[in-house]
Amino acid sequence: RSAGSSTGRGTREGAHGPAGGRLVDVGTVDQRANEVGRRQHGRATRRQLRDAGVSSSTIARRIAAGTWVEAVPNVIDLRTHEPSWRGSVTEVVLAAGTEAWASHATAAHLLGFLDAPRQQRIDVLVPRTRHRRVGPHRLRSTRSIGVDEVTARFQIPCTTVPRTLVDLAGSTSPDELERWLADLTRRDADLPGRVVDLLDRHRHLPGRRRLHEVVARLPGDAWRLGSPLEVAGVQRLVALDAPPFVLQHVVHDHEGARLKRVDVAWPERRTILEFDGAAYHDLLRSRVDDAAVRERLRGLGWHVEVVRRRDLHGPALAGLVARLRAGTSVALGNASGARVRR
Repeated sequence: RSAGSSTGRGTREGAHGPAGGRLVDVGTVDQRANEVGRRQHGRATRRQLRDAGVSSSTIARRIAAGTWVEAVPNVIDLRTHEPSWRGSVTEVVLAAGTEAWASHATAAHLLGFLDAPRQQRIDVLVPRTRHRRVGPHRLRSTRSIGVDEVTARFQIPCTTVPRTLVDLAGSTSPDELERWLADLTRRDADLPGRVVDLLDRHRHLPGRRRLHEVVARLPGDAWRLGSPLEVAGVQRLVALDAPPFVLQHVVHDHEGARLKRVDVAWPERRTILEFDGAAYHDLLRSRVDDAAVRERLRGLGWHVEVVRRRDLHGPALAGLVARLRAGTSVALGNASGARVRR
């Protein structure tokens, strides 16, 4: 059988092969093809298959028989993986060439931007001198992209977090950019600085001023944020023009023992704001523990305000911020629940 045959017994190279005359088993067509597709969600380009020793005629026969599918030009779905969005993204990236990266909204979803939806359109970025379309998919282009602006996620080449933020700045609202940046910064404290460096590098990209303003509004200790709800809460505090606050403030008891690390605090006003996320705090044991600690905080003379996601735009949070901004007294709770004044 020829090297392109799909027999299950393997193939052997002759005396003039790369083994220098030895007979070497190079595997079946399926083994060689699947080794290529294994790292690419079951996809392979025609060139990759030929480089792996699969002949053009074998590729054609497999496609004609429906064993393999050419979903986009020159990219073969080997049918080894279940259909998936990531597989579809891989197809377009492979079809676009060796210098192509998932970008914009597609990269945002791959990289885990907070609540970034999985868009039907697949965004792929290529150098401006390249072709602009792959089958039905229109590609995006860029004047320049540095080696430090690309990465891989789920084995798919894509733009980095800073580059993706810069690319999306021109078409995304400041509120959404702020939410993304705050959430991403809690995972990577150095992110704001890298975003600013990239904005200085790409002065021609739209939305540059908008993203600069969002970075400037970000609390300096945003890296301390502990959850997406805290991100939304801090974003709301900024929108309400709250006085400067401290994130993840540690409160000690009268003997100096650590009592609790609270979400947001105004230490000079002895005021604490806690974000009560359902994912954790709805557990009965957690609720009992939280309530006990908060009563101890009140007994130490702290005013403790607790809000859930549905309360972020309610009157209680807005009223608290208004009192803090005005410098008026903030009601404090003591251990017995009585109300006292500062």
